[in-house]
Amino acid sequence: MTILRKYILLEFVKVFLLTTLSLVTLFLLVDIVEKGDELLEHGVPLKVAVSFFLFKVPAIICQISPISVLLSVLLSLGLLNRHGEISAIKASGISITTALAPLFLAGIVITLVIIFISETAAPPANRIVENIEGKWLTKTKVEHFGRDGLWGRSSEVFYNIRRMNLEEETISGITIYELSEDKEKPSGLKRKIRAREAEWKDNEWITAEAFITDFTEGKRFREKKVKDYVFKSLRDSESILSAKRHYEQMDFTELRGFIRGLEKDGYDTSRYRVELYSKLSFPFVNFIMVLIAIPFALRSGRNTGLGPGVVISVSIGFSYWIIFGMTKSLGTSGIIPPIIAATFPDVLYLAVGLLMYGYVKQ
Repeated sequence: MTILRKYILLEFVKVFLLTTLSLVTLFLLVDIVEKGDELLEHGVPLKVAVSFFLFKVPAIICQISPISVLLSVLLSLGLLNRHGEISAIKASGISITTALAPLFLAGIVITLVIIFISETAAPPANRIVENIEGKWLTKTKVEHFGRDGLWGRSSEVFYNIRRMNLEEETISGITIYELSEDKEKPSGLKRKIRAREAEWKDNEWITAEAFITDFTEGKRFREKKVKDYVFKSLRDSESILSAKRHYEQMDFTELRGFIRGLEKDGYDTSRYRVELYSKLSFPFVNFIMVLIAIPFALRSGRNTGLGPGVVISVSIGFSYWIIFGMTKSLGTSGIIPPIIAATFPDVLYLAVGLLMYGYVKQ
């Protein structure tokens, strides 16, 4: 790598680290202002409160990285342009693409780093945050929603729910294991109840058809079918359905395994596939932002201030989030295929970036 490339890369890295630190600090300060009173009101210990905010950092870094990359390219190249260094590069016969190649490489590296953080550090950190919030703020226990669905336990039953629909208030793939009330055999299995789907009606979970196997002594293990069965052992609608959001906290491997399990049972997995594909498409926008930012930075004159660059960065970043959110909603609703829902924003911004870069004077 030539001295020029090292110099440009170093300028970008310095601005990127400073920008990322500033944005993360800003997000944390806003969160502290919003949650601080609530934490004090519930008497949350200082150590727990600090952990609550610190464990949000990996997720925040993943979310703000596109804006941070965009802003860093605009600021670092904007400073070079104001000092006449970009003009000197062109005058020396070096093409802009050659000189700025380290920025494209940095975009790829940042993409890979964000994928690594989102797959390793972010999921367990998010679970810790939710556990703290559930224990101290909402006073509800956070259930495990892993690749095999939601597993829960009360004093009388274990239950497994494979799929949930928050909007329609339905649960699917239900299996309940009722425990024996015999004090001498507290861990004995009394009854197994299966149902394909149940709906929340009149403050109860009701299924049109349930299959019950009785394991009590003196009875044969024969499964019987019961119509319009009411699950008395399941909890209220919101506490169960709230666990549905935990699929978003799975890493790529966990979510892929969860989807395969649902498909094996014959359930629609469009909602989950959108989230699966998004785990790769969203980090890739970091590279795209490098491509988009370079033409904007080089178009600014030597007398142009840095303010417009900040405005442009925030505008482009938020516009991507809006489009990304819209397409995810369409994919989740089944209106468009999951792969299109997750990748359309990237394809759109990549096309815009390539078109704009084509007009850059080399």
